[in-house]
Amino acid sequence: MVNRFSGEDINKISNVLGATAKGFENSWTLRLTNETSNQSLVLTINNNVKLSNKKEGVLISVQTHHGYFELHDCLSFMVFEPDEVIFVFFNETHVSSLVVGRQCTCSMFTNISREILNADFATLNPAVLMAAMQLSLTEEILE
Repeated sequence: MVNRFSGEDINKISNVLGATAKGFENSWTLRLTNETSNQSLVLTINNNVKLSNKKEGVLISVQTHHGYFELHDCLSFMVFEPDEVIFVFFNETHVSSLVVGRQCTCSMFTNISREILNADFATLNPAVLMAAMQLSLTEEILE
């Protein structure tokens, strides 16, 4: 589990997303651009953010032309080759994730029941299928 991102973590993320990370005291910012679609995205990884009166953690934020997204208390991440990074928060019963792609894509899945991650996809309601498929990729880091 990650309670703070290291320089090595940031290098992995930068390489997959094809962007240079600009470092600050407790954070990094990556600016991605997609020349074909004319889209851009700013990813910020913040270590040691006071998330409540009793807790500090990692906050991931993404700003796009379409909106602003935050994942609080990011506990882990995984590289999904060839060009995506999945940032994950989880507890005993639920998972949330922010998926950022090199082509300036961003998807957010929140408060997803862990039960559906290893369910038979054919039996799931189509409305939860995308979340189940995307987050099932993270099962190895949820252990």
